[in-house]
Amino acid sequence: MNWQLVSRNEIRYFEFVWNNRSAIYSTRYGQQSLVHTLRPIFLKQTHSAVIVDVDVQREKTGDGLMSTMGKCLGIKIADCLPVYFFSSERICIIHCGWRGILEGIVRNAQEILGSFHYVLGASIGPCCYEVKEDVATFFKEDYAGALLTRNGKYYVDLKSAVVRDLGSEKLIASLNLCTKCHPEFFYSNRNGDTNRNYAILSQNTIDSAFGSE
Repeated sequence: MNWQLVSRNEIRYFEFVWNNRSAIYSTRYGQQSLVHTLRPIFLKQTHSAVIVDVDVQREKTGDGLMSTMGKCLGIKIADCLPVYFFSSERICIIHCGWRGILEGIVRNAQEILGSFHYVLGASIGPCCYEVKEDVATFFKEDYAGALLTRNGKYYVDLKSAVVRDLGSEKLIASLNLCTKCHPEFFYSNRNGDTNRNYAILSQNTIDSAFGSE
């Protein structure tokens, strides 16, 4: 079981389905139509550790969303890592860059959800995610296994950092594509793109949103 590339007319996206719930990662092709069709809830993202329960909170700033009421949740991605959570009652999606990981957003989601499975989307990979020494120093302290060195330069593996916090036994799928290495699919800030990718999580499968095709 893994991510699948889905084509619906001009729309192409990656999808992972778990217990009739859909995790979506957009591509360059038809992403605005995808967002218009699914109408996910978005936040103003600030690279924080804040997770908003959209069922009870009106707060619109943070880097994670959760719901028990069948809502569709979305985050915007440049090169950071989306993490999709599935529990018996709730869904949750978080936006993980190096700042959010160090702030503790992954651990916050873990504490809130308790029992869960999780899925990793695409992100910039350790092949391309070069960071400066000040960021590397923080990772040396808390996430040494997610820090690589090559030719005197530092590179961060966002997925390894998240798995360190959540454990590998609850991981059920990973979209193992680097956003910078695959411009045929994704926008990437490190490639100079100003557009963003979309990570979307639905409490239900999304077929009904598109109607019968």
